Amino acid sequence: MTKVKAKSNKSSKWNEPFKIVSVTKSDGPEGSETKDWYRYVISQGQDPIIGLRRGSRQSVMEAVEGVVFCLNERLIGKPGRVHIKYQKKQ
Repeated sequence: MTKVKAKSNKSSKWNEPFKIVSVTKSDGPEGSETKDWYRYVISQGQDPIIGLRRGSRQSVMEAVEGVVFCLNERLIGKPGRVHIKYQKKQ
């Protein structure tokens, strides 16, 4: 019996940044009486992240942009710790 390894597309998928696909006016969750809900879609390739957020369109956009920023920051990683060398005073 021979084993065949399937090629993984993970490496190419992880190279794509997250981005906002849409922010649209929406009905709130069931039982909600307020009308200021927005549905947002964030994607990275073919993988959508769908959510609801309450507020003005501007406040929702700012919040979703913050989420996208954090997701992309985690994706690329943070730079390593800088090592500082102290010199003795002469």
